Amino acid sequence: MPAEPQQNAYFIDAESAAEMGRLIRLDEVLNECMGGVFPDHPDLSSVQSALDVACGPGGWASELAYQYPGMQVVGIDISQTMVRYAEELARVQRLDNVRFLNMDATQPLDFPDNSFDLVNARALFGFMRKQQWPQVVREFVRVCKPGGIVRLSEPESMGMTNSPALEKLNRLFMRALFVNGQSFAPLPESQYLCLTAMLETFLREAGCQDIHEEAYVINFSAGAKANWSVTENHKVAYKLLQPFMIKAGVATQEELDTLYEQMLAEMLADNFRGLCYSLSVWGKKPV
Repeated sequence: MPAEPQQNAYFIDAESAAEMGRLIRLDEVLNECMGGVFPDHPDLSSVQSALDVACGPGGWASELAYQYPGMQVVGIDISQTMVRYAEELARVQRLDNVRFLNMDATQPLDFPDNSFDLVNARALFGFMRKQQWPQVVREFVRVCKPGGIVRLSEPESMGMTNSPALEKLNRLFMRALFVNGQSFAPLPESQYLCLTAMLETFLREAGCQDIHEEAYVINFSAGAKANWSVTENHKVAYKLLQPFMIKAGVATQEELDTLYEQMLAEMLADNFRGLCYSLSVWGKKPV
């Protein structure tokens, strides 16, 4: 008998309006930090079709469709709320070259082989368990056309800061991901996912060639351009993440509430400093 599909491991309610708002802001910050939709390929005019996996509210896919009106773009997400919002965004922007579908990225994708010139997947760590990664990336390569590009972009943690409360929350979150099977860290006490070190391996083992990588840093220190957006992201995220961390057994509600209030105060201080690192890795499917 075929194996039962694994329950999606997303650590926040995927239909939450608060989560959608958080992702909209985060998407804008990431696009700006990375210098565009795909800065290492500034001219994508030869790309005729693109797939955005776990597209969320559709910001990346809509921006790609806007910049390249001759390209057909598809975004997929497990959340019906996200898909409906993305569809409305495209309608308001009068983008007739992008569409959004409700689909679980951890299951076989409902597309034929060799469907897209570009497959983009960003921040899948939120719902991917450790053992799912190799097969999911192979599925991305399957739906990519020969000569096409598969790109993975992931963070390594929630950042490094001089806020004691935020550092404690970050470590608790990393531990919860470890407990939930979503971390490649060798120890539960690790402050990192150790995921970015695996991205090249996933692409290579899936058959990709000519693999490249580029690191990005978001400075969200006091006074930095991204400070407000990332502060708001943490403000919403660490409230929505509380049930996940309590269920994982890494902290009590009282402990999380105390750390949360301390985090808010420390992130508003004039001497607050914070950096967040992510990595993009991309490769080509052999012709």
